[in-house]
Amino acid sequence: MNDEGLIGEARQFATELSATVQGLVPDCAPFSVQSVGRRIAVEQEPGTGIPLRVTGRPLLTLKVVMHLEGDTSGQYLAVESSNFVVYEGDRAAGEPLFRYDYVRSPVSEIPAAHLQLHAHRDAIAYVMAQTGTSSARGKRRAKKASVPHLAELHFPLGGHRFRPCLEDLLEMLVSEFGVDCSKEGREALRRGREKWRRQQTRSVVRDAPQDAVDILRELGYRIEPPAPEPASNVARLRAL
Repeated sequence: MNDEGLIGEARQFATELSATVQGLVPDCAPFSVQSVGRRIAVEQEPGTGIPLRVTGRPLLTLKVVMHLEGDTSGQYLAVESSNFVVYEGDRAAGEPLFRYDYVRSPVSEIPAAHLQLHAHRDAIAYVMAQTGTSSARGKRRAKKASVPHLAELHFPLGGHRFRPCLEDLLEMLVSEFGVDCSKEGREALRRGREKWRRQQTRSVVRDAPQDAVDILRELGYRIEPPAPEPASNVARLRAL
């Protein structure tokens, strides 16, 4: 795919991303596309972020920036990096509460996809205390007399199929806390991660067989569907 085709794909991606976010925040600014060579940025203009309201009051702000490029085949867009950053208040400013980051080619031993908590416990507890009763967890929290605890938050990390494996956690402990690990131990972690991801790939294929067939046909495989054709496990694909 040429540069013009990649930019067209990026614009379509930005349109879809805008529609998704505007389903939650109808008045938020749409995402735009800026390209420098083969690197394409998808972000909002202006860059003050997406206000997230609780009972009509902007309590949090989400700032989203994604950088795209052609994948190794040159046929598809790939996410080079993404930053989903959550701030307290009505604009993206100052120290965030937390962030989800993804880097396709990390330059150090950080995980490619990771969650970082910036705020201290009191800042998170304050926001949690202001979140109202519009959700079941919010209602339970409002009934408590005690200050909310950070441990009450549950950060999703990939759902049933794409969640981190034990090897990811163990290697994080080695990289971030200096846990002793030999060269052979590191290799064992990587072998275990490869096995896990291959297993998960098989599970994802069972959840979305038609998508797997489409990709295999693009790669040149000839596939004859069974009768009846297996249906996608839509519930599993949509689950948090």
